[in-house]
Amino acid sequence: MEKLEKGPSIATGKTKEIFAIVGQDDEVIVRNKKDITALDDANRTRQFGSKAVCATTTTCNVFELLNACGVPTAYVGRYSETEFIMKKSKMIPLEVVARRRAVGSYLMRHPEMKTANATEPKRFHRLEVEFFLKTTGGNFGTLFSGLTDSVGKKIDDPLIINPRGEKWHLIHSKEPAWTNEAVISVTNIAPQVTPQQIDQMEEITRQAFLVLEKAWAVLGLDLIDFKIEFDDQLRISDVVDNDSWRLWLNGEQLDKQLFRDQGEAALGKIEENYQLVAMLSERLRLPKQALVFWRGSDKDQLPKDIPSVPGVKNINVIKSGHKGTVQSMEELDRIIADYPQGGAIVCSVGRSDGLGPILAAHTSWSVVVCPSTLKEFPNDIWSSIMMPSGVPLLTAWPESNAFAAAVGILSQTNPAAYMQLQLAREKQDNLIA
Repeated sequence: MEKLEKGPSIATGKTKEIFAIVGQDDEVIVRNKKDITALDDANRTRQFGSKAVCATTTTCNVFELLNACGVPTAYVGRYSETEFIMKKSKMIPLEVVARRRAVGSYLMRHPEMKTANATEPKRFHRLEVEFFLKTTGGNFGTLFSGLTDSVGKKIDDPLIINPRGEKWHLIHSKEPAWTNEAVISVTNIAPQVTPQQIDQMEEITRQAFLVLEKAWAVLGLDLIDFKIEFDDQLRISDVVDNDSWRLWLNGEQLDKQLFRDQGEAALGKIEENYQLVAMLSERLRLPKQALVFWRGSDKDQLPKDIPSVPGVKNINVIKSGHKGTVQSMEELDRIIADYPQGGAIVCSVGRSDGLGPILAAHTSWSVVVCPSTLKEFPNDIWSSIMMPSGVPLLTAWPESNAFAAAVGILSQTNPAAYMQLQLAREKQDNLIA
């Protein structure tokens, strides 16, 4: 990152400070602080030495992965071990939360979802996405001040029941909606964004969560939920670090929840966890993979829509398995050597399938064959199915299904591929419901 001249401080918050950049109007420098907060209670704020470094490391690695996967963010790059550069913009006063499991405030609002084992909370097949109005000290600009609950206690960040409605109906974020305790002093306000913007923010939130869910899963961790914020350009902005989510390792909480539960007494363990997450975040990267479309002849047509996946190189090969077996093996070895992090091969073949079985017998990569002459000659499929032992050739038809199978295989280690497939599945499930 080019060394820029830091200007004056233009804003400060509980855990970060924002600086202007001399000679630039469209970017700012964000500096993380050593502070860790809990439950919007200033009296519970504490510090630990490596907090700013951990927060910056994690945030930068997360944003770099999201950018690589095509998720819109305002992130530009690292500036120092405790600072990073973001596009300058106006923040939308919302916190958007995506949940894979029913924990935290969601479980408080839905006690009926409590499970017998707290380390195995209910899992949502389709992500739950919620919108909260971001307030400070119970205040929201000039619209209202001193937001309180049913007993007069100040609260922050109420839940918006229907963010696409003509009015935003607000309720307590930690009480069941059907109880008197859920009632707060301000119940309805004018929407701050349009329904279309809500749709876009929800879509981006789902994309970002799915990318991070798979990236952490590859490292053996479970992303339980996270919260993010958007700027007025509908880009993920602010920070996304270990304060922003629940992240579990075999049921152990590595995030800020331990500080919420135990406070200062657990600061030593909390710092260890934050350092571990920051270190592991350095491995949040897209793998270098290949999606090979292999034809036996140049007479076989290229498909119209070969999937484009970040981190995956599309390779087109024309070599006959029957007539050029040696040359096919040499080409296969070259590709495997160039992509040690793996890939998948889709074969389009007609008549007797020699190509698919030969490739499948000589690589650990998954090979998916599509019998291109299936309509005209249905019996051709048997040469792609009747395989000897130890030759796990997959057969799919039409080509779109063959490619979907290949991308599904890549998605086991590629967060972008997982995001594309899972997002489509969850949209489909929502329509069915």
